[in-house]
Amino acid sequence: MTEELNRILVVDDNPEILKDLATLLTLHQYQVDTTTSGCEAIRKLRKICYDLVICDIEIPDINGLDFLEKLRNNNWSQEVIIITGYLEQDYFLRALRLGAADFISKPIDGQQLLNSIEAVKKKSLLKQNQMVPLEDFEEAQLSYVIDPTKFSQITINQIMNPFLSQYIDLSQDTLNELFICADEMLTNAYFHGILELTKEERTQEFSQLLKIISHKLTEPAIASRRIRFTISLNKEKNSIRITVEDDGKGFDYKIWLQRLAKPISINLDCYGRGLTMLYHLSDSLVFSKGGRKVEIIRKLSSRNSE
Repeated sequence: MTEELNRILVVDDNPEILKDLATLLTLHQYQVDTTTSGCEAIRKLRKICYDLVICDIEIPDINGLDFLEKLRNNNWSQEVIIITGYLEQDYFLRALRLGAADFISKPIDGQQLLNSIEAVKKKSLLKQNQMVPLEDFEEAQLSYVIDPTKFSQITINQIMNPFLSQYIDLSQDTLNELFICADEMLTNAYFHGILELTKEERTQEFSQLLKIISHKLTEPAIASRRIRFTISLNKEKNSIRITVEDDGKGFDYKIWLQRLAKPISINLDCYGRGLTMLYHLSDSLVFSKGGRKVEIIRKLSSRNSE
């Protein structure tokens, strides 16, 4: 994805929606191409390196999720925002596993869409600034203590992939889901635990957000905080455990766990949406230490056999 996330492809079978979205995005300095056809969108993606795709979940010639799967099968890395009127749980989980960046509900709120694009851009920009198999083990573990002033230099898949590849052969889908979970856990720990960013601060323009983060990191009390990341592979239980703990103040996780047990809402704020991803992509989600520590467990046997 380019630094400014300038070029966007919008896919929707409604010409009026395409026209409105193209006008909105062009006014906000994005280069926009549109199409009513999923197959035509694939052809465009073969010719042009788009930064982002905004796609309706229901397009005539190809389902929006099948379209997303084609992108991943072609190893195209574009972020995809899904537009939908209603998202059933099975569709939601499949979209997550295919790497959907966000979900926008109909009727489309222009500001919500712009905020979603900005959030995708921020996450991408923060990410930018083989070993011999070992078979005879009971449990393997990798731990990192992360300095918040160096957080933008952390690329989680570069940490996890070499470690996991030493011990186990995982499908790309499983790896992607583990990367999604770990990235979400670390991002939450950084923004909410370490920096204590308010919702208003998190929705600022990226340049302003960087200034806010830089200013907060000049405060000794914040700069001295740490994030502890651990990934463990248990051979006997055939499971992977990922744990993230921060030195922040925690949060009322019990309320969130109650909300997660209810039917999925695509109108959750980005924090709730992240916890929803963890809840549905893992076999166990546990909070402790007042919300400062979160642990997920992924059982490999049951998932890989599905």
